[in-house]
Amino acid sequence: MSKHEALPADQGDGRHASEETPERRPGSSDRRVQIAAARLRVVLDERLNRPTPEWVKRLAEQKLAS
Repeated sequence: MSKHEALPADQGDGRHASEETPERRPGSSDRRVQIAAARLRVVLDERLNRPTPEWVKRLAEQKLAS
């Protein structure tokens, strides 16, 4: 963009059209990632002979959503 080129129009809420992104809603995919990470943490802690926090163990035991 040249220094004389206009910026995109303001959308009325302080954002420009080029800054718009779809809103991210927390969903099952976020939960699946958390559970998978907890499972990996349990395995890593076992291999490194270190304790795993109880909350991580409980999370790792949950079923993955389809």
